[in-house]
Amino acid sequence: MTPLSEFDAVFIWGFGKEGRAALNHVRTRSEAALYVIDAKEPSDLPDGVEYVAQDDLAQVIEKAGQSLIVKSPGVSLYDARLAEAMDLGAELTSQTNLWFASKPAHQTVIGVTGTKGKSTTSSLLHHMLKALDVNAVLAGNIGEPVIDTSEDAEIVVLELSSYQIADLVHAPDWFIFLNLLNDHAPWHRGVEQYRRDKARLAMLDPNARGVMSARDSRLNALFVHRPNTVWYDQSEGFHAPDGVIHHGAEAWGRIPALPGAHNAANACAALAVIEGLGLSAYEAFESLSSFKGLAHRLETVHTLNGVDFIDDTLCTTPQSCLLALAAFPDRPISLILGGEDREQDYAPLAEGLRDETRIKAIVTIPENGPAIIEALKSGPHADITTYEPDFELAVKRAYEALPDGGIVMMSPAAPRGAAFTYFGARGDAFTQAAKKLG
Repeated sequence: MTPLSEFDAVFIWGFGKEGRAALNHVRTRSEAALYVIDAKEPSDLPDGVEYVAQDDLAQVIEKAGQSLIVKSPGVSLYDARLAEAMDLGAELTSQTNLWFASKPAHQTVIGVTGTKGKSTTSSLLHHMLKALDVNAVLAGNIGEPVIDTSEDAEIVVLELSSYQIADLVHAPDWFIFLNLLNDHAPWHRGVEQYRRDKARLAMLDPNARGVMSARDSRLNALFVHRPNTVWYDQSEGFHAPDGVIHHGAEAWGRIPALPGAHNAANACAALAVIEGLGLSAYEAFESLSSFKGLAHRLETVHTLNGVDFIDDTLCTTPQSCLLALAAFPDRPISLILGGEDREQDYAPLAEGLRDETRIKAIVTIPENGPAIIEALKSGPHADITTYEPDFELAVKRAYEALPDGGIVMMSPAAPRGAAFTYFGARGDAFTQAAKKLG
């Protein structure tokens, strides 16, 4: 990339947390004219920064001289307006690429990705590193914006979404690749492009040390011959049959705060990195007794008359919903499903629920509740599947269908949708609705 000091204009596209961090980074390193692009003009635009409407970008760039666009992850790499700006000669980068280009050489970067489980795995890895007295920070898609991380940190645990990987040009020293499923098709303009963009992380540098799941068929097909790769989820290394973490043939135990075999597998991935760094994997495992888990990820937020209300609103795919159900194998469950309509295929959810006898009610909510009902209509739960546009009533209906000892599980298998305006809003609303019941 051209040095920041040589640009006449820098455009920050997206003014959320990452965009603001990128603006602060650029202001201290460049005298270029500064612009913010967003869907609407921010009310707190800093002095000396101009607002540009998204549809006006090309005409401003034509007159701005040598231009750089710093794209936030939520802005699709395949947006036609971005392509038009680049055809006019603008260069493109991201906050993550800016950070990689300027980070201290002594820092070790561990990238963590996967369609599901990356936030939990990143948090587990960071927790273990801190327990081993490593100066580590958690950043990226979780934690603080990476561009704001301390230069004193020895290790940066960097959670990376497909949005951040699609235009990533720098490889981390280590990476964890948990799984490769189907997600984010609209942003990537299709599922196949999503997979290609996600897989780039393992292709940027063959010398980067990789940790991947031996149980994921797509990762196996793509990377079985990749050098410098450790495979977990197999008997020779870290694996977790029935949720019990093993190192080879030796059983180490479970993670108290994280139910589910899939979460134990996430811990195995993190432990493989710990071992690869030359640290004590068993001491790291022992530290997990104090791990608190993530908000909105299989989090018990309320109990009423023996019924637990479990917030799993980070669940945005059918596959992760089925994993959440499997984490509680012996309890009756009312399931709340629905959110943003990304035209996901809910056939895998219907198939996974076909032999599920514990379900007492399925309550679907906007925006795609009707589509989920359509997918489930030929299954055994059709008669107990309903649509409820009022969120509080949806929670009430789910609760009323349960006996004592049951679970109301908000594991929606869809992103949050327009009704919930910030990350965590859907989970917060679920907690409030549960507590309102008594």
